[in-house]
Amino acid sequence: MWKAIVLLAALLTIAASPNRYAEGQVWEYKVRPKDTGSLVKIQKIEESPRGPIYHISLIGIAGIGELQHAPVSQQTLDKSVIKQVSDPKTFPDATEGIAERRKAQGGVFSISLAEIADIVEQAIAKRQNPVS
Repeated sequence: MWKAIVLLAALLTIAASPNRYAEGQVWEYKVRPKDTGSLVKIQKIEESPRGPIYHISLIGIAGIGELQHAPVSQQTLDKSVIKQVSDPKTFPDATEGIAERRKAQGGVFSISLAEIADIVEQAIAKRQNPVS
């Protein structure tokens, strides 16, 4: 019984660890049904007074292809990622997006990665098909 309690405590500690994520990691995440095979890469981790900001890129998004950059919270990653993968796929460079966010003093997403993909897809559709 004690072994089970110790194991459970260790697993909870690992899951809650702020060091779970690192720059360069690639993860499978809970995708929208049409985005099967989409992956997320942690491009940069930036410390802020409110906690770490994870600058990520997504590939394999239906209708969009890729999302160069999105700043997300640890909460977003915790509720979205499934398992880390060793994937040699090419991701877009997020450097420009990170610089733009800093200049604009932008915010951070705390919704799921699938919800972010929805928002980006809708914004692109509106830009391509503006209502007169």
